[in-house]
Amino acid sequence: MNIIFDLDDTLHDKSASLKSYADELLNTTLNNLDLPEQRFVSEFIAQNNIIQPKTQVFSVLAEHFNFSPKLERELLIAFDRSFHEFSVPFDGTLETLAMLKNSCVSIGCITNGRDFFQKRKIAALGFDEYFDFTITSGGVGVKKPDLSIFKIGLSKFSDSGKKVFFCGDSLSSDMAPAKNLGLVTLWKTEKLHKPEYVDHSFSTFQEFDQLWRTTLVYA
Repeated sequence: MNIIFDLDDTLHDKSASLKSYADELLNTTLNNLDLPEQRFVSEFIAQNNIIQPKTQVFSVLAEHFNFSPKLERELLIAFDRSFHEFSVPFDGTLETLAMLKNSCVSIGCITNGRDFFQKRKIAALGFDEYFDFTITSGGVGVKKPDLSIFKIGLSKFSDSGKKVFFCGDSLSSDMAPAKNLGLVTLWKTEKLHKPEYVDHSFSTFQEFDQLWRTTLVYA
């Protein structure tokens, strides 16, 4: 069997990582400023979870919290250089990847984002030893939900005749295009109801493991 994972908000707990990084900023670079800490952390997470260039993220933060242009540039440079060090996986993610790899499942990753930025996170999270390939939108010049980035990933599997699963958190960027290509769709979500084009859903990787062992392995 073959499976492709999305990265952010699927394997990587992006919001938890952003909170950890924001807390570190408040204790170091920004500790001499009189900032409303809770509002800064919330805004930092919110802006980084919007699909927009990182330059825009820090421009908005600078405007909201009266950062100087010099500090704005320094924050952006530092973020690009060190955010991966604060990246944390969802609970059970590494155990799930190990289980799949030990079951001779080929594992790929397709993720939107800058190539260097996404790959640094993957390495820091310890995922690279489990992935047979990683495709980033920054690396190939096309983003999900464009079908071409999915096709690039599918071409990486040595046995194209095997069933392919796609696991992600976004209906529009992950589930819909994957289903359009005939993949088995696995939606990571807290929601109880799923649309028809989603084959299976789960909220934790403990649930994923149970789903895999009882249902998916026989698909």
